[in-house]
Amino acid sequence: MAERRELNIRPAMEYQLKIRNDFQLFCHDSEEDEQLANYLYDLEAKLKNEQVIDFIRAVSPAIYRIFMRLIKQEIPDIESYIHNSREASYDRWNFEKMKNTDHPILSTFHAESPVHSSSLASLILLLDLPEQVKIMVKELRKLEKSVRNPLAHLIKHFDEEELHSTTGFSSQFFMEILILLAKATGITYDEEQFFFDQVNRVIKTLID
Repeated sequence: MAERRELNIRPAMEYQLKIRNDFQLFCHDSEEDEQLANYLYDLEAKLKNEQVIDFIRAVSPAIYRIFMRLIKQEIPDIESYIHNSREASYDRWNFEKMKNTDHPILSTFHAESPVHSSSLASLILLLDLPEQVKIMVKELRKLEKSVRNPLAHLIKHFDEEELHSTTGFSSQFFMEILILLAKATGITYDEEQFFFDQVNRVIKTLID
């Protein structure tokens, strides 16, 4: 997938850094899994700092990755049906290959050529995934369409209250669905103790 959907944690992963024996800095063996978890923590940090507009502007890459991971549970080689368009804003579906596949859903799947969260959501709804997952996917797409598109280009201060009065949605509800769907794809995410707070506490003990 294109570089725009990557969060580079490779240097730290290569060193397998541990701050101290009773604190595990990384929760996943897979770099891809750790990237997504890290991105979600960064989104949650934006909410904790009341950076609602920054949260809205940054949320689409997480949605894209989570939707792709859900699809891979049913179609592990889904990326082989996508043209990696490095010079374009979006990758594109390889409809010719999809039409000739034996996969009953892919062979008849129709969508706009660009691969984005809308077409990924449409594909997810056709797959044999839990109904609760599909409900959350539809809700997440509705949230993204209703919240991100009209508000992403705003420059003025936009707080949680104004967000809710404008759209009827809360960013925290948005975040909760992201976390639940990420967990459904195997991501470990501590909702009780915010990861960055844990890191700060450990650093403080080292300094003290």
